[in-house]
Amino acid sequence: MSDAKQIRKTRARLDSCFAELNQIRPSALLREDVLGRELDFRAGLPSFERTLELFHRLSRYDLDSVPLAPLKDMANDAKQSLEQFHKILGFTGKGLENPREARDLLVDDVRNSFERISANFGIIIQWPVKKRDFDPSSAAFAVGFLKLICAVAAIAYYSAYNETVADRLLDAVHRI
Repeated sequence: MSDAKQIRKTRARLDSCFAELNQIRPSALLREDVLGRELDFRAGLPSFERTLELFHRLSRYDLDSVPLAPLKDMANDAKQSLEQFHKILGFTGKGLENPREARDLLVDDVRNSFERISANFGIIIQWPVKKRDFDPSSAAFAVGFLKLICAVAAIAYYSAYNETVADRLLDAVHRI
């Protein structure tokens, strides 16, 4: 598979993960309403917030110039984090011998993965952002503005040397 095709596939996977991660709110991960205060995920809230914030920031970043390897690493991180958050959202504690220990392991998974995710985030934001293609609407504005400047300069020139030409130009402008 060509690099361009792999990059497109990886970007699609990453964008899909971003879309889901951007929908997750840290407060929804507390699960206090379902689990109660003694089993909720309050202890993991700071880790959830900072992990989700990294992905929110990255989802707004221009990834066009990022090579395949760092993209794959971040896509894997996003997929893994999404799976961790789905486990937390689906956690009930029922049928477990020690639900607190299971909850703590889920929190630790998110907390322990943050360093790797933030290191990969740092690698990605080091790549320069590609400059966008020239915007034709700004070119049209520039050309129109230049024509206006030339017309004003012509009027100023002719009004200084030949009042009849300037008068005719001004009459033409006023008719429009």
